[in-house]
Amino acid sequence: MFKACVNRSVRLTAKSTLGPWYLSAGRNSCVRFNSSKAPGSDEIKSEIQTQLPSFDQATTATSDAVASLTDQASQVVGDASTHIGYLSSIGLAKSWWWPPELIQNVMEQIHVYSGMPWWGTIVTTTVLVRLLMFPLYVKSSDTMARNSKIKPELDAINAELMASTDMIEGQKVAMKRKKLMADNGVKNRYLAAPILQVPVALGFFSGIRQMANYPVDGFTDQGIAWFSDLTLADPYLGLQIITASVFISFTRLGGETGAQQFSPTMKNFFTIMPLVSIPATMNLASGVVLYFAVNGACSVVQTLLLRNKWFRKKLNIADVVKHAPSTNGPAKGIIDTFRENMQKAREQAERRQLMQENEKKMQEAAKEQKASKTIKIVRRSDFNKRSKK
Repeated sequence: MFKACVNRSVRLTAKSTLGPWYLSAGRNSCVRFNSSKAPGSDEIKSEIQTQLPSFDQATTATSDAVASLTDQASQVVGDASTHIGYLSSIGLAKSWWWPPELIQNVMEQIHVYSGMPWWGTIVTTTVLVRLLMFPLYVKSSDTMARNSKIKPELDAINAELMASTDMIEGQKVAMKRKKLMADNGVKNRYLAAPILQVPVALGFFSGIRQMANYPVDGFTDQGIAWFSDLTLADPYLGLQIITASVFISFTRLGGETGAQQFSPTMKNFFTIMPLVSIPATMNLASGVVLYFAVNGACSVVQTLLLRNKWFRKKLNIADVVKHAPSTNGPAKGIIDTFRENMQKAREQAERRQLMQENEKKMQEAAKEQKASKTIKIVRRSDFNKRSKK
């Protein structure tokens, strides 16, 4: 219990129909209060209960705020991804010379300016790159066709060159081969067209995989059909099966140039390898395997065009000459063929080393002979002095 003395002054003013009245009172009074219950505690308690929200209400409000912020952040990222420079802002597409970053830059340009989803961007970019490389494949197909015309003579010259151990004789055979190829319009530099596909394919593979691993905004919901998420693996292996099928098709048809003549052993090899690639690529992102499938489909279409006689005539591509297969012994398997090629390469390396040693010996002999045949001019006076001595 405690006492509290309060100097209390109450002033009340009111208006009524009878007129205003005024009451003022002031006096000093001491009031005794109970320590366990303060005056007005019930009112304070009710006010606290009505002003402070419950725990459930606070949790709900916090969740709503977080969801609102998340939506706003997603909207900001989505708006940024539709502008040029988004990929560089997240550490991708930093240059225009490195193949993966070059592919990323090209894909970003197509995605932003065309408004296509990412699956359409991958397909469009792949087709455009194949169209740009098509003239090189036309030249390569023409070179292979001209090469097939002189294949028997060229094989004989190559065998003669492989068996040569003399430097001069080897140079003569090499000149003979060069003349044969020049007379038939064979330019080996165009045979490198299929090799250029290697850095391009690696650029697509690495660039799209980086975008899927980040992941780039839109990769998770801008797929199509059964692979709506380009960052996840194809759950049905449909893209892998399509890729294997198209690769088997165009190798059976004559490669990407339509003019390659594979042996039965090589055809079996190119049939097995695409099938092995199915389990090897089953965990890759769908965006990466989508590129493989579209690129393989482009190869099939290109092969069919380059095998068409009317199309080859319009583009002035030589016709492929098919020769009868060699009947020297039974057909060899892949392992036997690989061993034979390794043995030939080893023998060729030994011959080259022997030729280099012979060339060094010939150079040393020529130097000695030149030194022994050197003529010195001596004055007559010096000669007379030497004779007197």
